[in-house]
Amino acid sequence: MHTAKRARKPSGAKRFAEVENISILGITERMGPLGLQLYSESYFAAAQALPTPQVPFEPVRPYLVCHAIELGLKAFLSLKGRGMIALSEGPFGHKLSTILSEAEATGLLDAVPLSATHRDAIKTAETYYAGKVFEYPAVGEALSAYPSMPPLNSLFEAAALLTSSLAQPCREAK
Repeated sequence: MHTAKRARKPSGAKRFAEVENISILGITERMGPLGLQLYSESYFAAAQALPTPQVPFEPVRPYLVCHAIELGLKAFLSLKGRGMIALSEGPFGHKLSTILSEAEATGLLDAVPLSATHRDAIKTAETYYAGKVFEYPAVGEALSAYPSMPPLNSLFEAAALLTSSLAQPCREAK
């Protein structure tokens, strides 16, 4: 009996992450660190540009700042040799604590002065960020006043440290 392997259609993330290097006139550059860093800066700038909400819970600012942190951590891992496909899928996904742990294991705290408070806020944010609470209404959480919400100011400080500390190394990445 002949069993042919079915060709799997690549996921959206994998399909767009396949091209990581660019070559022009014999010069090849890795675009992962710089691309992730630029996206991190953009999401962070968008989070900063929004006015302070007038309601107890507003999901857009925390979503944008968490996405900036995710991309900043992935920019660091890209600097350390992780490929875009590995960063977009697999064990990382949108799991901030997993991404943070891997980044710490590869020297993040030597490059970015994140405090224990910042790291705790990032880990706590995963509950709502990876759980899509910032993207879709979570009535149960709303009724209990979002008890797992991390301090937003700590997330903003962490994003600022990531974007500022990694800007130059990502621009110089080869």
